[in-house]
Amino acid sequence: MNKRKFQRAFTLMELMIVIVIIGILSAVGMVMFGGQAAKAKTAATKSIQKQLVTYITIEMMNCSMGETTTMGGSLTCSGRTPASVVAATVTSQAGEHKNPFDVDKAAVTSGGNNTADADAGYIRLSVSGQNIIAKSCNTTPCSTAANKEEKSIAFQ
Repeated sequence: MNKRKFQRAFTLMELMIVIVIIGILSAVGMVMFGGQAAKAKTAATKSIQKQLVTYITIEMMNCSMGETTTMGGSLTCSGRTPASVVAATVTSQAGEHKNPFDVDKAAVTSGGNNTADADAGYIRLSVSGQNIIAKSCNTTPCSTAANKEEKSIAFQ
């Protein structure tokens, strides 16, 4: 006796329903997780600035405690000035941190502003009297004060 085997397959309607459900789930996922990249860039910029302020403070403290050079040999402790600390910091940090908004460029620079949207992600070091100023624009628009940070480091 020859029994005929029936093969069961999905109907076109069942396949269409599955496709619609996947589409709805992906749309909801995009709405929920779509802004995470921007938040990560903002957090990275804030973190780099905080690490940099700590780094400068510790390296200057090393000079005060008798070291002859710091910052990977970029800063000679005797005769240092706030400007030489800024220059040594930029040199020693050149390959350490990338700009989260433009990963082809280093995040730490000397001089410059943090007011244009193109300044987002940069940590700009400058000198004001005997203080080293680290300023950044954490997210666009950079013209908004709430999107910028500025830290002052006392020269030691």
